[in-house]
Amino acid sequence: SAKYYLMTLRDANPSNAGLAPALQDLGLRLVAKARRALALQQYDVARNWLDEAAGVGFSSTDSSAALRELQAATQRQDFLDNAIDASRLTLVKSVKPTYPTMAEQTKTEGWVELDFTVAETGEVEDIAVHAANPPGVFDNAAIGALAHWRYQPVLHDDKPAAQRARIRIRFTLAG
Repeated sequence: SAKYYLMTLRDANPSNAGLAPALQDLGLRLVAKARRALALQQYDVARNWLDEAAGVGFSSTDSSAALRELQAATQRQDFLDNAIDASRLTLVKSVKPTYPTMAEQTKTEGWVELDFTVAETGEVEDIAVHAANPPGVFDNAAIGALAHWRYQPVLHDDKPAAQRARIRIRFTLAG
């Protein structure tokens, strides 16, 4: 690899005139690869590319910015991945979902499991379907209702904080 040859050259002849520009070019290319991985949400890959750049002694404002973006993205991903059961939250207001007409006509029942964020204000944000049965039938109705729900804000260290949660909304026909 280019890194191997440049590190070998650095060990054998650290004053070589072509070494610094070649290391600079390699560093820029590694950071560019890290940025592509970041854009694809491949955070481990991005970290590896940034580590490789640092390993050849490359440092720039762009590599520092990419590292900050990576840290923010991984924190966000950790937040999104750590949803608590919504039953642990205090519900202040709920809206019953509208049963989809086609599902009602075909007597279809099911459920939708949603991930969402309770904001510092208690509002519901960032709703995403985690699972559904049957898929796609009740999703919009569940999302539309949950968007109007409100929770008591979650407190961390006596301050309101955003919290990721998961809820299952069931759709059953009255018999």
